[in-house]
Amino acid sequence: MTGAGKSEDPGAAEVLETIQRRAEEQIEFLITLCEINSYTGNRSGTEAVACLIADRLEGVLPRHRIVEQTGVGDHHLLSSGGAGKAVYLLGHTDTVFPPDHPFQTCRREGEWLHGPGTADMKGGLVVMVYALLALHEAGLLAPLNLTLILGSDEETGSATSRALYEEERGKARACLVGECAGADGEIVSSRNGKAGGRLECTGLDRHVGSAGAEKTSAILELAHQTVALEALNGFRPGVRINVGRVEGGLGPATVAASAEGLIDLRWEDEEHFLPLLEQVERIVSHHHQPRAASRFTLLNYRPAMPAGPGTRDLFLRLQRVAAELGQKVEPSHRHGTSDGNFFGAVGVPTLDGFGPIGENDHTEGERIRIASLPERTALLALFLLDLA
Repeated sequence: MTGAGKSEDPGAAEVLETIQRRAEEQIEFLITLCEINSYTGNRSGTEAVACLIADRLEGVLPRHRIVEQTGVGDHHLLSSGGAGKAVYLLGHTDTVFPPDHPFQTCRREGEWLHGPGTADMKGGLVVMVYALLALHEAGLLAPLNLTLILGSDEETGSATSRALYEEERGKARACLVGECAGADGEIVSSRNGKAGGRLECTGLDRHVGSAGAEKTSAILELAHQTVALEALNGFRPGVRINVGRVEGGLGPATVAASAEGLIDLRWEDEEHFLPLLEQVERIVSHHHQPRAASRFTLLNYRPAMPAGPGTRDLFLRLQRVAAELGQKVEPSHRHGTSDGNFFGAVGVPTLDGFGPIGENDHTEGERIRIASLPERTALLALFLLDLA
C-alpha cells in the first residue's frame, strides 16, 4: 500500500494490515454508496446512505441518535460515549446530482474511480468508516471518545443541520472532516465563510404590445441588480459574490412581474461579512425603474474558519503521524466551505480534507484516485490512534 508506510507499534501495524486487507471491500462499499442517488432533496436516498453507514459501524460506535427532519433527510450522530470532550468526525450524505441527472453510476478507469459523490464526499465517508473499523478490529478504539455526525443538507448550506453543529461543538476536543484532499494530499486548515441568498425583484406585468404605462420589468430590474452585485467582487480582500441562477417571467410577449436570482457570497475574514451584507442591502434598496422593487433574503450561512493556534498545533501533530507513514501533508486554505466551519469558527481545532484525492466534484467528471483511498484511511486511523 504505497504511502501507507510501516510502524513498529504492533497495534498500528495491525491497523495498517487490516486497511490493506479490506481495500477492495472499501472500494465496493464506496461504489454502493455512490450509486444510491442522495441528492439533498431526495430524502430516501440520504437516509439509505446514512443507514448503510450506521449498519457498517454497528458495535463500533454503538450510540445512535437521530435528529428527525421533514424537507430533507434526518441527521445521524453515531458515538462511542465516554468521559470528557469528544473528537468529532463530520461527513455529509447528500450530493448535488438530482435523480434525473445522467451521472448516476461509477466506473473504474485506470487509477481513477469515476462516480457521483466519489470525491464530495462519499469517498471521505468510507475513509472514516474503514479507519474506525480497523481500529475497532485491533481493539484500539476504546480509549477514544468519538462522535460521527452524518448531515443530510451540506450541499445546500446546512440550513437544517446548522443548529445541530452549533449545539455539539461545545462538546468537541477536535474536529476532523472527510471532504476530499487537495491534489497533492493537502489538508485544509482554514476556509472561507459563505452565505447563500435569494434576490426577488418585482415589476408590473402587461402585454408588451399594450400602449400607455411605462414598462416596469422584473427581469430588467434583476439584470441591473446583478451587475451591481457582481461589482462587489474584491471590495474587501477575499470577498467573492456570484449570481448563479436566475429565473422569472411568463413568456416573451409579457413584461415580467417577478424574477429572482440565487446568490453566493464568500469571504476570508469573518470581519468582512457584515460590511458585505450591508453593501448587498444598499444595492438592493435602490430601484432602477419606476415602481420596481427588490428584496434580499439570507438563506444560509457558514462563518469563516481561521487556522487558529489549536488548529496549527493539531496539524503539526498530524504531520508527524503522516511522516511515520511515509506520507507528506501540507496545510492549505480552501475558498469553499464545509460543516467544519461551524466548529473552527469558535476555536475548536479543526482539520479538513481527510477524504481521498479527488477532482471535478459537482460535475460529471467527478473522480478520485483509487490508491489514495487506503492511504487516507491509514492516515486518519493512525491519527485517531495518536489522539487516543
